Amino acid sequence: MEQWTTKVYRKEDKIYRGAFAYIRNEGSYAEENFDVYKDKRDQSYHYVSQAIVKVTTGEVLNLHVEYIVNKDYIPQMVVIEKIMGKESTRETYEYLPRKNHLVYKFINSKGEEHTEEISTAPKYHIATPTAASSMLFLRSKKFDANGKNSFNILVGKNLWEYKEAPIFKSVILERASLTAEKMNIDGQNVQATQYKMFDDATDFKGAKDPQHIKIFLSQHGAIPYMVRTDDGTKIQIKYLNDLTEKE
Repeated sequence: MEQWTTKVYRKEDKIYRGAFAYIRNEGSYAEENFDVYKDKRDQSYHYVSQAIVKVTTGEVLNLHVEYIVNKDYIPQMVVIEKIMGKESTRETYEYLPRKNHLVYKFINSKGEEHTEEISTAPKYHIATPTAASSMLFLRSKKFDANGKNSFNILVGKNLWEYKEAPIFKSVILERASLTAEKMNIDGQNVQATQYKMFDDATDFKGAKDPQHIKIFLSQHGAIPYMVRTDDGTKIQIKYLNDLTEKE
């Protein structure tokens, strides 16, 4: 029930809750809390995240993300709010099914407003700065577990001022193993499926082990247990509660 979300969420519709720690070189630099709701009327899923990030200047960045997908995991509405000191921005992406377009709106604390219409492919994902909804695109189409899979990700680069309309980029994912693996996170044993994410310009023939991001995905709502990069940065689950399980 946050003021910044597009609707008031009911406790009885909540299916998951959890939190992430963002760690770089063994030091924590951000925390994220999230709730996931399911609308039983249209079977849509609503991911609501809040993150607090310690910026290198010593300031604190507050992030709010509301991510709504339909039953096929196609984004219908995404809201991203950023607040740091006196600066703030609000970006919204609203899907128009009749046009197969997204309406992107940007507004900042100075009152500057911009609106763009963006044509989309049938299957796509919108990048946001929080982890809970970052891998939802994996549920949007059948995954080839033996090969490389390409996904369309809409990426925006506007920070405190409008620079340009978000653009689509491709990422490539492959399964690191065909079966789920047991991993231990802070003393808890969980089952995770490991994926490797590559930039679409990756030279697979020229490099033996191309640079990639490691993703350890949970069995719950496409929520990752861990995301790890080669530079020592990782996003790791602190807790993940499945509220649909009976006590």
